[in-house]
Amino acid sequence: MDGADNRQRQRDEMLALAAIFGDAAVEHDGDTSSFVLHAPIDAMEAQVDVRFHLPESYPSDSPPVFEWIGARDVSADGDARPSGYMYPTRQLVFSAEMSRAAAAELHRVWDEDMGRDAAVFGWITWLAEYLSERWPRPLDPIPLPKDGISAAATAAECADASRDDETPAESQMQGVSVPEIFTGAPLEMKKSVFVGHVARVTSAQEVASVLAALLQDKKIAQAAHNILAYRIRLPNGSFSQDNDDDGETAAGRRLAHLLQLLGAENVVVVVTRWYGGTQLGPDRFKLINNAARQALDASGLLATAGHQ
Repeated sequence: MDGADNRQRQRDEMLALAAIFGDAAVEHDGDTSSFVLHAPIDAMEAQVDVRFHLPESYPSDSPPVFEWIGARDVSADGDARPSGYMYPTRQLVFSAEMSRAAAAELHRVWDEDMGRDAAVFGWITWLAEYLSERWPRPLDPIPLPKDGISAAATAAECADASRDDETPAESQMQGVSVPEIFTGAPLEMKKSVFVGHVARVTSAQEVASVLAALLQDKKIAQAAHNILAYRIRLPNGSFSQDNDDDGETAAGRRLAHLLQLLGAENVVVVVTRWYGGTQLGPDRFKLINNAARQALDASGLLATAGHQ
């Protein structure tokens, strides 16, 4: 088979993929020998982005070559997210071992389908099933306690109101044990005070219980902001992680980035800020991160990350 025949069959295959997944799913690089496929993995509520390189001898004599670009959680795409919830995100990791398995399967699919033009579609079908066995399922949103009086009410619903002599960390909320909470030293600038609180957690429910426990303290509940981020390693090695600004724009994302940089695992951090009446500008983000880092270091949680 000559090159012209192969090129025609490649174009036909790309047209077929566009018909199956939608025109927007097939992105041409400007080079007729490669394209990017944005393929939905419906069962996982995820999308994978893969670049395919098509040799001149494909499909007659050579298999296509794939290049992994990435994957993203699309479980909330197109939905209006109601406020008052944390929405855990999944880190969809494609490891070196998974890449080797995928490359071997792509060659196998092409070899078995030689003379046909469905190697890419056949491989994507296999990939969806393969990833569904290794990636975490979509995670349910976790209700957040409300501010002020309603926060106390939320906490009261979750804990036995008769336990007046117990600390929040010793109580139980919604059947979930509240992990021990470590509170760091306060940092102050221009009468604004920042305090970090950290706890070891293994589920998003424990994250919510930690926040509810903190908000039982009226002083914390009445603070200007309680900024939160957590990062939990799941059994398959991926991460469940999320953050909440609590009105301090981009602060939660910065805390989440700090946890990633530190390699923190199975940790939630909450930074409480009491506003002192003077705007701090960008310095407030440094203080938020410093309060979190100080609490993490003092608690010893970073030293044991990855050794649970």
